[in-house]
Amino acid sequence: MSSQPTSGDQFTSVIAAGSVVVSDKSASLKRVLISGTYVGTVSFYDSATIAGTTDATLMYTAVLPGLNLNKSIDVFARGRTGIVYAAVGTPILTFTWD
Repeated sequence: MSSQPTSGDQFTSVIAAGSVVVSDKSASLKRVLISGTYVGTVSFYDSATIAGTTDATLMYTAVLPGLNLNKSIDVFARGRTGIVYAAVGTPILTFTWD
Protein backbone atom coordinates (compact mmCIF):
# COMPACT_ATOMS: atom_id res chain seq x y z
CA MET A 1 0.00 0.00 0.00
CA SER A 2 1.49 3.36 -0.99
CA SER A 3 1.35 6.35 1.32
CA GLN A 4 -1.01 9.14 0.43
CA PRO A 5 -0.17 12.84 0.78
CA THR A 6 -1.69 14.64 3.76
CA SER A 7 -4.93 16.31 2.77
CA GLY A 8 -6.25 19.53 4.25
CA ASP A 9 -4.54 22.33 6.07
CA GLN A 10 -1.51 21.87 8.26
CA PHE A 11 -0.52 24.31 10.98
CA THR A 12 2.80 25.63 12.23
CA SER A 13 3.46 27.76 15.29
CA VAL A 14 6.06 30.53 15.36
CA ILE A 15 7.39 30.89 18.92
CA ALA A 16 10.82 32.51 18.50
CA ALA A 17 12.86 34.73 16.20
CA GLY A 18 14.63 33.01 13.30
CA SER A 19 14.07 31.57 9.82
CA VAL A 20 12.49 28.19 9.10
CA VAL A 21 11.74 26.25 5.90
CA VAL A 22 8.10 25.14 6.25
CA SER A 23 7.82 23.47 2.84
CA ASP A 24 10.43 22.93 0.15
CA LYS A 25 7.80 22.38 -2.55
CA SER A 26 4.79 24.28 -3.82
CA ALA A 27 2.41 25.17 -0.96
CA SER A 28 -0.20 27.76 -0.03
CA LEU A 29 -0.13 30.04 2.99
CA LYS A 30 -3.79 30.09 4.05
CA ARG A 31 -4.35 31.92 7.33
CA VAL A 32 -2.43 33.67 10.10
CA LEU A 33 -3.81 33.42 13.65
CA ILE A 34 -2.62 36.02 16.16
CA SER A 35 -3.64 35.81 19.81
CA GLY A 36 -1.98 37.63 22.65
CA THR A 37 0.30 40.61 23.02
CA TYR A 38 3.62 40.34 21.18
CA VAL A 39 5.98 42.65 19.32
CA GLY A 40 7.76 41.78 16.07
CA THR A 41 7.19 40.70 12.49
CA VAL A 42 6.87 37.40 10.69
CA SER A 43 7.50 37.48 6.94
CA PHE A 44 6.57 34.64 4.62
CA TYR A 45 8.52 33.95 1.41
CA ASP A 46 7.95 31.95 -1.77
CA SER A 47 11.17 29.97 -1.41
CA ALA A 48 12.40 26.43 -0.80
CA THR A 49 15.50 27.64 1.09
CA ILE A 50 16.36 30.28 3.68
CA ALA A 51 18.87 31.74 1.20
CA GLY A 52 15.93 32.56 -1.11
CA THR A 53 14.29 35.05 1.26
CA THR A 54 14.46 38.32 -0.68
CA ASP A 55 12.14 41.23 -1.38
CA ALA A 56 11.31 39.58 -4.71
CA THR A 57 10.01 36.41 -3.01
CA LEU A 58 8.10 38.08 -0.15
CA MET A 59 4.47 36.88 0.00
CA TYR A 60 3.13 38.40 3.22
CA THR A 61 4.33 40.10 6.41
CA ALA A 62 2.41 39.94 9.69
CA VAL A 63 3.24 42.87 11.96
CA LEU A 64 2.68 42.21 15.65
CA PRO A 65 2.20 45.66 17.18
CA GLY A 66 2.08 44.73 20.85
CA LEU A 67 -1.70 44.93 21.04
CA ASN A 68 -3.92 42.05 22.03
CA LEU A 69 -5.31 41.32 18.56
CA ASN A 70 -6.98 37.89 18.85
CA LYS A 71 -7.66 37.75 15.14
CA SER A 72 -7.47 35.47 12.16
CA ILE A 73 -6.18 36.91 8.88
CA ASP A 74 -6.97 35.10 5.63
CA VAL A 75 -3.94 35.32 3.35
CA PHE A 76 -4.32 32.71 0.57
CA ALA A 77 -0.88 33.25 -0.99
CA ARG A 78 0.63 30.55 -3.20
CA GLY A 79 4.30 29.69 -2.78
CA ARG A 80 5.35 28.23 -6.14
CA THR A 81 8.65 26.86 -4.79
CA GLY A 82 7.85 26.51 -1.08
CA ILE A 83 7.27 28.52 2.09
CA VAL A 84 9.89 29.98 4.43
CA TYR A 85 9.15 32.24 7.37
CA ALA A 86 11.50 34.74 8.97
CA ALA A 87 10.55 36.02 12.42
CA VAL A 88 11.99 39.04 14.25
CA GLY A 89 11.32 40.34 17.78
CA THR A 90 9.16 38.28 20.12
CA PRO A 91 6.69 36.82 17.62
CA ILE A 92 4.12 34.26 18.60
CA LEU A 93 1.51 33.25 16.06
CA THR A 94 0.14 30.20 14.28
CA PHE A 95 -0.45 29.85 10.56
CA THR A 96 -2.17 27.29 8.37
CA TRP A 97 -0.88 26.08 5.03
CA ASP A 98 -1.24 23.20 2.59
